[in-house]
Amino acid sequence: MGRMGEKVKSCLVNSNEVHMLLADKSNIPEACSYLQDELASKLCSLISSDERQTSGAFVLRYVFEVHGKEDVFIAVTARTKESAENQLPSVPSIVKKFPLAVFYEREIRDMFGIIADGNPDARPLVLHEHWSAGVYPLRKDFDIKTKVSRDTGKEYPFIKVEGEGICEIPVGPVHAGIIEPGHFRFSVLGENIINLETRLFYTHKGVEKLAETMKLDQALLLSERISGDESVANSLAYCQALEKIAHTSVPKRALQIRCICAEMERIYNHLGTLAGISTDVGFSYGSARLNILKERMMQLNSVISGSRLLFGVNRIGGVGIDLDAEKLAMIINTTQIVQEDFEKIISMLRTKSSVVDRLRNTGIISKKVAYDLGLVGVVARAAGLDVDTRRDHPYAAYPTVSVDTHHDTPQNLMEYKVNLEKRKGDALGRFELRVEEVIDSIRMIDELISDLYDDNILTTDTLRLEPYGYALGYAESHRGQTIHWVMVGQDCDSLFRYKIRTASFVNWPGIEQAVLSDIVPDFPIVNKSLDLSYSGNDL
Repeated sequence: MGRMGEKVKSCLVNSNEVHMLLADKSNIPEACSYLQDELASKLCSLISSDERQTSGAFVLRYVFEVHGKEDVFIAVTARTKESAENQLPSVPSIVKKFPLAVFYEREIRDMFGIIADGNPDARPLVLHEHWSAGVYPLRKDFDIKTKVSRDTGKEYPFIKVEGEGICEIPVGPVHAGIIEPGHFRFSVLGENIINLETRLFYTHKGVEKLAETMKLDQALLLSERISGDESVANSLAYCQALEKIAHTSVPKRALQIRCICAEMERIYNHLGTLAGISTDVGFSYGSARLNILKERMMQLNSVISGSRLLFGVNRIGGVGIDLDAEKLAMIINTTQIVQEDFEKIISMLRTKSSVVDRLRNTGIISKKVAYDLGLVGVVARAAGLDVDTRRDHPYAAYPTVSVDTHHDTPQNLMEYKVNLEKRKGDALGRFELRVEEVIDSIRMIDELISDLYDDNILTTDTLRLEPYGYALGYAESHRGQTIHWVMVGQDCDSLFRYKIRTASFVNWPGIEQAVLSDIVPDFPIVNKSLDLSYSGNDL
C-alpha cells in the first residue's frame, strides 16, 4: 500500500482471507496494474454489487490472486453512483491492460447498468438484443417476478471480416444433439479459419438473482445445479465461503470426503471428455471403451451419494454423506479396475496415428494468449501455465495430500519445468494432461482413504453469521478454478449477493484463439478438447 501512495485510500487486511484495497474509481486502472506488475498477481474475477441501501453506491471488487509462495487474494474495491441527471454510473475500463476484463465489463453493463469507459466492445453480452433497454436484472430495485417485454427488430452486430475470397459459416445456435445452444460464426479463407466469433448466453437462467430470494440451504442446492457435472466443485466453493464468514471449523473427516468426491468428479468427467475426443477424431472403439469406464464411475457415484452426478455431497459445515468400510472398499476396487483398463485403452490410442495426428498441432493456444485471457485448468496447464487451485490455494484436505508430485525432488522439479515449457497448448497436450490427471486423482483418493479420520461429518458449531458478511470460496473443478463470492443478507439467513465465476466463463474466449489457422472440420475436436460448459457460463 505504501508504494501506491494516494492511489489507495485504505487497506483492510485479511478480511476472511481477502485483502481489500479501497480506491477511488479513477485510480482503478493504476491500482490493478500495480497488483499485476509488482505482485505477480492475476485478475480472477470482477464482482459488482448494488449496495445503495447500505452504502449509497454500487461497489466493484477487482479480485486478484497472488501466485507464488503466498496464498493470498487481493481485491481493489471502488464505488460508483448514478449522477443527478440519472446518467448511468461509470468506471474506467481496464481492458487495455487486462484483455480478459472484456467479458466482465460487458457483463456488469448488462446486469447493473455500469459503464466501463474506454472498453472498445460495448455490445450486450448476457442480455441479448431482444431485452428492453434500461432493464438491469441484478439491481436491487428489479423485481425477479417482472415479465420483461421483448424489444424486437434489433440484430446483434457481429464483427464483419471482409476481403476477397472470405466466406462466413454460421453454426448454431441450435445444434443436432442434446447440447445447449451457442452460436459460432466462422470467417474462412479457403479451408482455413481466420476468425471465429462466439455468441453465448442463449439460456441465461438468472441464477445469481434467484439466489437472492433463497435461504442459505436452498442456495446450496442451486449451486450444485449451476453446471450439473461440477456439482461438487461449485457447492464446495459456496460452502467454504459461508464457513469463512461464520469462522466455522469443518471436521477433518468431512474435509477428506469432500476431496474424495471432488476427485471422483474429476475422473468421470475427464473420462467423458477423452471419450468425446475419440469420437471426434473418428475412433469410435476408443470412445466406447472410455465411456464404459465413465459409466462405472457414475454408477459408483450413485452408490456412495445416491446421485450419479454426486448431488448432495456438501453441506454447510461438512458433508451430507459418510463413507463406511463397504463404500470405501468399493471406491478402491472400482478405481483400481478403472485405472487398469484406462491405461490399456490409452496405450492403444497412443499407437493410432489416425488419433495422434488429428490432435497434434490442432487448436493451439499459446502461453501468452492463455495468460492474457486468464485461462484456467487443463487449458492453461497445457499451454505452459503452472496453475492449480488445489495447490496454489489449498482448501479442504488438499494441504495433507500430494497434489503435485512433480515438486518432490529438485530433479523432478527441473524436469517438470522443462516439460512445462515444451507444452504447445494443442489438443494433444490437453488430451495427455487429462490422462495424467485421471491417474493422479486415483492416487489422491487412495492417499485420502488410507488416512481417513474417524470423526464427525458435520460441524457441531452453531453457524454464526454477521449481517452483510462476505467471503470468497474457490475450488478446482475438472475444468479449472471456480470462484464464488458470497455476501449474506441483513437477516443472516439469506443471500445479499452471490457472484459465481466458473472456469467456463473465462475459458470460452480461448476457443476463438484456438481455432485460428485450423480448418472447420477440426472445430469439433478443438471444442471438445477445451471441455467448455454452456450451463456453467450462461448463469
